[in-house]
Amino acid sequence: MKRCLAVILSLSSLTLAASDPSLIWTAISIPARDGKTLAADLYSADATPQRKPVILIQTPYNKNYYRTDDASGLGGKKFPTDAHYNYVVVDWRGFYGSKGADVPGYDRGLDGCDCVEWIAAQPWCDGKVGTWGSSALGVIQYQTARRHPPHLACITPQVKDFQTLYENYYYGGDYRKEHVESVERLGFLSTAAVLAHPALDATWRAAAANTAMAPDIEVPALVVGGWYDHFPTDVLRSFEDLRTASAPAAREKHRLIVGPWLHTGVGESQQGVLEYPNATDLYSTEIRFWDYCLRGVSNGWDQEPVVSYYQMGENAWRTAPAWTGIPRMEKSLYLQPAGGLSEALPPEGALPDGYIYEPDDPTPALGGSRFNPFDPSVLTGPQDLREAIETRPDVLVYSTPVLEEDLRVNGALRVDLFVSSNRADTDFCVRLTDVYPDGRSLVMTQGIRRTRFRNSLSTPELMTPGQIYPVTVELQDLALTFLRGHRLRVDVCSADYPHYDKNRNDGGPMYSSGPSYSALNTVYHDAAHASRIVLQCLPNTPLSAGFTWAPSSPEPGGTVAFTASASGGTPPYVCSWNLDGTQAVGPDVLGTFSAGSHAIVLTVTDGAGAGAVSQKTLVVAPSVFVSAVVAMSNPFRLEVSGSGFQEGCNVVIDGKDVPKTAFKGPAMVVATGTGLKAMVPKGMTVQVSVMNPSGTASAPFPFTR
Repeated sequence: MKRCLAVILSLSSLTLAASDPSLIWTAISIPARDGKTLAADLYSADATPQRKPVILIQTPYNKNYYRTDDASGLGGKKFPTDAHYNYVVVDWRGFYGSKGADVPGYDRGLDGCDCVEWIAAQPWCDGKVGTWGSSALGVIQYQTARRHPPHLACITPQVKDFQTLYENYYYGGDYRKEHVESVERLGFLSTAAVLAHPALDATWRAAAANTAMAPDIEVPALVVGGWYDHFPTDVLRSFEDLRTASAPAAREKHRLIVGPWLHTGVGESQQGVLEYPNATDLYSTEIRFWDYCLRGVSNGWDQEPVVSYYQMGENAWRTAPAWTGIPRMEKSLYLQPAGGLSEALPPEGALPDGYIYEPDDPTPALGGSRFNPFDPSVLTGPQDLREAIETRPDVLVYSTPVLEEDLRVNGALRVDLFVSSNRADTDFCVRLTDVYPDGRSLVMTQGIRRTRFRNSLSTPELMTPGQIYPVTVELQDLALTFLRGHRLRVDVCSADYPHYDKNRNDGGPMYSSGPSYSALNTVYHDAAHASRIVLQCLPNTPLSAGFTWAPSSPEPGGTVAFTASASGGTPPYVCSWNLDGTQAVGPDVLGTFSAGSHAIVLTVTDGAGAGAVSQKTLVVAPSVFVSAVVAMSNPFRLEVSGSGFQEGCNVVIDGKDVPKTAFKGPAMVVATGTGLKAMVPKGMTVQVSVMNPSGTASAPFPFTR
């Protein structure tokens, strides 16, 4: 009872305007099962919160940031707001307002479950709760759903996988220095604990197994990823896990959206030096998802494509039934002498390229998927590498000729190198750039491989100096069209610092103090050692859709024939229609419509699983044939009503327009919502009809007053 009283008192203790003028926040406390309390804020559009579904947001970044809408890129940017929902933002146990509730090793998923069930019991909740958030705010949603709170109806995790993986902290066996150190500063982990396990060992395998949560998820998930994020491939895999291993009742309800976004720029237009103005509607999409799951709105969400992704370069949204199911063509581009890159195999006896890598002067990081929210000077996303990177003597640059047709990269990427070094261990780093006609070389993705882990991330093997080895650098999945007139470029070096830690080239224990050594690193590109980048590509011509209808100006109630057209992509095509709410399938369909405007949407899916949408508005004008009914509305007024009246129509009496001087007093012809009214003298017998300006008239009605 005391706890309930404390909750009631805290609920009424502080109510202030939020940064969103449509919302008011109130400080509250939420009890947890172990007797601790969690600090939270309730946001509502109502001065007295009304009974509505609630969106729960659990943050380690200080809930108070949401009051001012200033989270400094820490995953706390303002949530999607809609007056149909109340919102609760709660500080994680052990963080900020909930610091006093800290219990080392406590399962925060239990806190999430407790929050959901407490919220559902409040008078301002209708019993349905959803969740939202990015990164750490995303993984906590999976941890909450794993505990099966009965009133949780859906989750909306952004830019985060649910598994704890070795690859989260090491890329190709190389320590993700900047990322992990930032995560430590945020209070999530100890770098010493990460560095104690530099190989994929039993500790990492156990962590992955313990966090394989897909079988525990029983509610629909709208998963959001970003191509410039540092986890796009993991997010794609996690969605596939949900579709194949979550509760059977939920599998078909999951949806995936992947946009041209950075980790801290989800739903925004500006990404690095590029802009994507048609990639800013994410919040309205998430609200549609909530409306369907939490409010039961019949808004067609269940008919949305399973996967929606942004094909950069084309700067267009595409759809697919599954990311992994899109048929793609593999294309290899081979490194050539003199910095070339082409589909031809390199020539016999071509001389290799070499450079000296100095750990004390490593190639610096610039752009890409860097994560350092504490330094606003750090540039991320697509950045121009021409001056700062590609002019350095420790960087090899390989470019295609100017493309004569689009190159539609879509899927997993890797770079297969043949290399040697005069050291037993070193690194090879790859950046993939899109070279614009004006010369800008914009980094799209990057990866690295520590050579001791070239064959296995679990078992290191040092090299023999001077011996040639194959080394593969895996790159993140990408959907990017290199446009005609552009060039594709691969930059090869041995550092991307401090994005990844630098290799001291000594072959000894890693990430410890000690001397650094210069390395002469060599990349081979001859017929026997054909280094290449391997791309997954879509057909060159993108899928497009359109349709026509006949007759071009249909009558109300008449039959309209719709004909679909599709081109590009990979035939055959499947055509699905939404005829203003009526579903139909096939290239040719029929419909009937009343007078008014009607939304017609055609969705075409090709044999590769790609989708294209065409939408038009069908306007059905009122019929030119007029029907009318005559009645008395009072002793002095004849009322003519019916349908099909056009603007400017007139009453006709005995075959003649009503003259203004025919009656005592002014003759009145008045347009109304349903018809016309005219004054008629007492005792007159008339034939009354309505004439449209087009010349069509209703049948005459005899009327005697």
